[in-house]
Amino acid sequence: MDNLISSKDNSNIKHVKKLISSSKFRAETKSFVIEGVRMSEEALKNKSKILKAFYTQKCAEKNPKLIAEIENNAKQTFLVSENLIKAISDAKTPQGMVLVCEQKSQNEMIKDLGANIILLENIQNPSNLGSIFRVCDALGVKDIFILGDSCDIYNPKVLRGSMGSIFRLNLFLEENSLGCIKNLKNLGYKIYATVPKDDATHLDKTEFLGKCGIIFGNEGNGIKEETIKVCDGNITIPMNKETESLNVSVAAGIVIWEMIKRGNK
Repeated sequence: MDNLISSKDNSNIKHVKKLISSSKFRAETKSFVIEGVRMSEEALKNKSKILKAFYTQKCAEKNPKLIAEIENNAKQTFLVSENLIKAISDAKTPQGMVLVCEQKSQNEMIKDLGANIILLENIQNPSNLGSIFRVCDALGVKDIFILGDSCDIYNPKVLRGSMGSIFRLNLFLEENSLGCIKNLKNLGYKIYATVPKDDATHLDKTEFLGKCGIIFGNEGNGIKEETIKVCDGNITIPMNKETESLNVSVAAGIVIWEMIKRGNK
């Protein structure tokens, strides 16, 4: 029988609320929070370790098979009221299910990478990061390097934007951009920087042959100059001169599509 929680002062409820609000606490506990039926299904499908599960009676009645599978896999399960689900939810319209999952362990060695990889330097907007994860997953790019001072990959907005993609991607956290690029180049990758410069090679003129990596930078400042200098080339998306720039997640979608479509022929 599931544990019944009826108070907002319960230690498990406080634990979840702190995980949602604090990236530091997520890092310390090596765990994160997901919400909703679809995200819960993705967690189970991809064999994510579920530490705690919270759901309402209404959710259990609507999704009996899912609840049964969660009960068989979660270390702890809790039945909570609609009000308590709202208290531990970051969504506007909670679906009655919240899971605490264990973070993937950071890979110590770079091995078995795909031919196409993506590097993200100092991405600050969680929604942008989540959208890029979703684009990469949809187009078959599984290896992503998070460089510098990017936002927390387990931020609730990142998770929501990824639509479950985060469970299927290999994410490497690298504070040292230059060191990471050097290691990748030693492995035979050509690294391209995306820049809004007229003298950069137009995207439609770029040949993505062999092992390729593409860097996307901060929403306001782009890629750091010192990072650009160690890349093998600069690429840009030809645009209407009256348009200053594209949202980084939109730009990523365009560039990654072209890399996949024309690369390794």
